[in-house]
Amino acid sequence: MRTGTLDLRRSIAIALALGSVVAADIAIAEENVLEEVVVTARKRTENLQDVTASVSALSSKDLAKRFDTDLRNFADAAPNVQIDDLQQGPGSPAAIAIRGIGTTDVEKSFDPATGVVVDGIFIGANSGAMIKALDLQSIEILRGPQGTLFGRNSIAGVINATRTQPSTDSVSGSVRIGYGNYNDTQVDGYVNLPVTDTFAFKLAAAKRSRDGYYYDATTNTSVGAQDYKSLSPSFLWKVTDKLTVTYRFDKTWQNQDTDIQLNMAQPGQVFCFFYNQCAQSVTSPQSGNRYVTLSNDAPKPAYFDSDMHTLHAEYNLAPGYKVDYLFGYFKTEEAAHQDWDGTPLPLYSTDRPATYYQHSHELRLTHSDSGPLSYTLGLYGWNSAYRINLTSYIGFLDFLYGPDYAGAVATVPQTVEQHTDSYAGFFEGDYKFNDTWTLTLGGRYTKDKKTSGIIDPTMASAPGVPGIPNGNNLANPFEDSWSQFTPKASLKYRFSPDAMAYLLFSQGFRAGGFDGRPGTYGAASTPYNPEKVDNYELGWKAEYFQHRLRVNASVFVMKYKNKQEEESVPTSGVTGQETLVINAASATIRGAELDVAAQVATGFVVTGNLGYLHAAYDSLVDPTTGADLSYLHLRRSPPVTAAVTPAYEWAIGKGMASVQADYHYIGPEELTFLNSPQGHNAHQNILNASLNYQINQTRISAYGMNLTKNDAWTQAYDVGAAKTKDPVTGAIGTFGGLWTYATPVAPRTYGVRITQSF
Repeated sequence: MRTGTLDLRRSIAIALALGSVVAADIAIAEENVLEEVVVTARKRTENLQDVTASVSALSSKDLAKRFDTDLRNFADAAPNVQIDDLQQGPGSPAAIAIRGIGTTDVEKSFDPATGVVVDGIFIGANSGAMIKALDLQSIEILRGPQGTLFGRNSIAGVINATRTQPSTDSVSGSVRIGYGNYNDTQVDGYVNLPVTDTFAFKLAAAKRSRDGYYYDATTNTSVGAQDYKSLSPSFLWKVTDKLTVTYRFDKTWQNQDTDIQLNMAQPGQVFCFFYNQCAQSVTSPQSGNRYVTLSNDAPKPAYFDSDMHTLHAEYNLAPGYKVDYLFGYFKTEEAAHQDWDGTPLPLYSTDRPATYYQHSHELRLTHSDSGPLSYTLGLYGWNSAYRINLTSYIGFLDFLYGPDYAGAVATVPQTVEQHTDSYAGFFEGDYKFNDTWTLTLGGRYTKDKKTSGIIDPTMASAPGVPGIPNGNNLANPFEDSWSQFTPKASLKYRFSPDAMAYLLFSQGFRAGGFDGRPGTYGAASTPYNPEKVDNYELGWKAEYFQHRLRVNASVFVMKYKNKQEEESVPTSGVTGQETLVINAASATIRGAELDVAAQVATGFVVTGNLGYLHAAYDSLVDPTTGADLSYLHLRRSPPVTAAVTPAYEWAIGKGMASVQADYHYIGPEELTFLNSPQGHNAHQNILNASLNYQINQTRISAYGMNLTKNDAWTQAYDVGAAKTKDPVTGAIGTFGGLWTYATPVAPRTYGVRITQSF
């Protein structure tokens, strides 16, 4: 068993602690009950306790008590969820894993495994998915495959974010100003203007800037500064009594120092044994401090700009029948010059200007009334494209080609352009046999087509391939398509108005594709295949003590087939490595999850969650050596995650004071495919806290994030590592590759905020 006795004991201890905390003194809270949690996890509004799926939710009231900066801070709101900033390019590309399923690469050729959905629009790339915690109405985290209703490639789950909408009710608004350490300056706000009884306009804007968290010992400068700005006009128009149209435009600008990397090269890796650029240990970088980096040049500026258009038309066709049309357009432009080696030598850096766009159309019909049958059915269309003009600067030529190349730096250009077209039809319906039994059936048919073209003068083309002279211009794109039907079925049994159990089967599908960073013709031209997950789940949802205690629990088994694994492997080309995606794995993931909320006493609410995960490969074969790698651990799959959030509110003078603490535990985890020891995270303990005072519509807050100074890695990557096989003995070993780089999580931060509403 991977977790061992210690992790099992820890999970049991945390569960007992949660139970004792939330059960204590519940009987004295006679006049208080928990608020009903309303979610749109199934494209319709319903009580969280009626949904036959594992869902955690944060309401607008919950969000007001937190001091989140972006999506990664929401990981503590649900069990078995990991959200990290990859620190591999501007725009904070997201590494999201739910129940041990996720992606960890920055390239937009990799479809995300978790769907980040903003106002109903699926964000189709890791860059841009790390949405800011601004103007949010609610956050819902759906765990397990969401293969019927939510866009594309939601094989791990969905994070469903809803922003506040314009209102025709009254003039309203809010301004928030904050300041924290690292010169963190925050200004954001909105104003809502009802122009008529049927038309409202809203304008939201934000600006946030801070100094860097890191120090460059080579250039004697702080690095990692960021400056973010956004402008978001929107309107709501009640065209008729039946038709309502909302539109929102989001424009963002982010300028920053290029993300830093720390050199974690070990004696078996090239940058250490050949260039003597070595980490001090498997846990300490070359600089000796996780917030101190080394470089061969001053920090370079980077930027990430985005445009997003969202249009939603809602038509009440007849009593109980509603038609929704959603249009989404999302475009990003970015550029960064990044020093990847984290050493004082010019060994490896890149220029990465890239553009990405997507647009989607969704049309759906929803029927919901007091009758036994309710359903949602619809059509979905998607198109996306991206282009990256990558230039690599290779400074380890003397290792590749001999001492005559010492000090030389090769400039290696590569342009990749890929397009995706996806179409789907979907349905999901409930049939309520009586007050006790409800059956849910659903399905989605998806067809994806992808094309990929590459311009790379260093890549040798395959012999006899027409129209591709010497690999200089792979202008005729490679193309493939895949289709899949993903079903869903659940059966709900209601024991009482406040308790129910459900059985669920759901399936997720993630399309195949083409490698976005190939070094050989074979890697460029050979597509990888789709992957699929079958999820079997048993759940329980109940409220006790007259709605003062809520307990939602589930156990699940997921069978992962044809799993896509992205890996940096060595090649004989100029860059010395390429990134491959292989379908060489199957896995079984078992787990249990617990969500708890309790109104313990007047003004005192405790929420918490606990996740247990056992994720193991059934088979994993190295495609080059044939080595059995099934002993490896799945990345970002800690055996235990837990969170406890007590919040207390009381009257002082003419206002209300409140205090809240968030404790988040994450068990040991691996961050690299080959489980290199320098990419291992030991268990993490993270504590956030805030103190607030509100009088009328003025709120004053003090907060601290990561008060425990957790310095775990947010990402780690082995470059060019591989398993090797002795040609004589057949023994399997490890080629350490060129080097390993890593970046830590944000350090301890704190500050104050003042919010004025009207």
